[in-house]
Amino acid sequence: MKPFRSSINLLLVVLLTLASVASAGKVYFDSKWTLWKDADILIWNTGKDLPIEPKEFCLSLRRSNSGIGDPKCRTLGEWERDTIAIRYGNWLSANMEPGLAAGYLKARHPSMSAKLQAIEDKIVMFISDKGSELQIAIFDETSSEPKAGGVVPMNADKIALGDEIASTFFDRNTTRRLSKEERAKKLTEPDDFYKEVPTFRAWAGISAGFAQAQIPFTPDNWYSSHTRSQVRNYRITKDSVSLWNFIDDSTPLYTLYVGGTWYGFIGGEIFYRYSSHKVKTDDRDTVYKELDHWDFSQHEIGLNVMFSQTFEPLKWFDIHAFAFLGFQYSFYSEDIALKDDNKKPSKAYESRIKFEDAYKGALLGIGSQFVVLDHYGFSIRTGISSRGKDVYTEPSPDAAAEPTTIGASTVDWFISFGLEYHWSL
Repeated sequence: MKPFRSSINLLLVVLLTLASVASAGKVYFDSKWTLWKDADILIWNTGKDLPIEPKEFCLSLRRSNSGIGDPKCRTLGEWERDTIAIRYGNWLSANMEPGLAAGYLKARHPSMSAKLQAIEDKIVMFISDKGSELQIAIFDETSSEPKAGGVVPMNADKIALGDEIASTFFDRNTTRRLSKEERAKKLTEPDDFYKEVPTFRAWAGISAGFAQAQIPFTPDNWYSSHTRSQVRNYRITKDSVSLWNFIDDSTPLYTLYVGGTWYGFIGGEIFYRYSSHKVKTDDRDTVYKELDHWDFSQHEIGLNVMFSQTFEPLKWFDIHAFAFLGFQYSFYSEDIALKDDNKKPSKAYESRIKFEDAYKGALLGIGSQFVVLDHYGFSIRTGISSRGKDVYTEPSPDAAAEPTTIGASTVDWFISFGLEYHWSL
């Protein structure tokens, strides 16, 4: 018998759960409307009898939402006696249904629109008895269409009915009510999606990333001669065209940068980038037995021209997508040392490879900045950078033979992630 009773109890719990879900309120639409703390709730009833008690409904609000403070509730008798409001209320009751957007329920009569705009910071709750359900719509001063709408199951118990309405439509964060001066200022502010673009938006940031010779989605054999090469006898390699034939191409990359855009479209950015590269020595070459380490630090300064487009999916969150084109100068500082027990270097060490004083190149890429609360940003960018040295000069019969130019054409792909601070003028 015990297993049978347990099964019956479980079935009862499931049935009660399904019944409670079936009897819950249904929200047809709900836009971003402001629930004021200590709100004035005006109950607009289209039927003869009021299904809820205003004072009890205020207690339901306080039970459902602890942040609502001390609301005040009353019937909106002046609208219940107004012919235009009655006609709009009856039309609204007949036309509000699931799947219908709030825009189709907009009050189009100028007098009714004026009534809604005169609400100020009060909240109008429209209710209409539909027999087994109670129809609900929320209005405020910001629009001539309802901000939220739906139904709750009808209940003869007015307190339970008020609790159901409060939990379905008023369970949201509250906001301090505005003063008359604050409301007047808010009315003059432009819409968030059509607000004036700042004349100048600036940022400063620091980023970390990675660079390598191989560009993603391109064949390996394009780069194998660079990435697999090794330096013998301190200066000999298969090819001297790319710096990556001498030093390691894949390395962490660190950047400091400052930039800005004008009118949200065109801008510029200056930057400094640093990376460290090991020389790719051939371990089978016995001459390197004297060597402790051999690295080159890469320092780059440059300027980017940027073209951007701003998106604002949320009021507090901006996305600035951009493409950039720029140039840079690259400088290499050598860090080399012999082992402690080697007092005198070899001739190969003294005649080792030397890089040019500076290399110049271009950058091309895309990226995006994600900015929270107008100031705090995170960015990601990727692109291709190059560096090289001119190898063609005016021919001269008196010119002496010169050593081969190192790094005439060096290209790499990079990706970086940055933290930024933004400000606007």
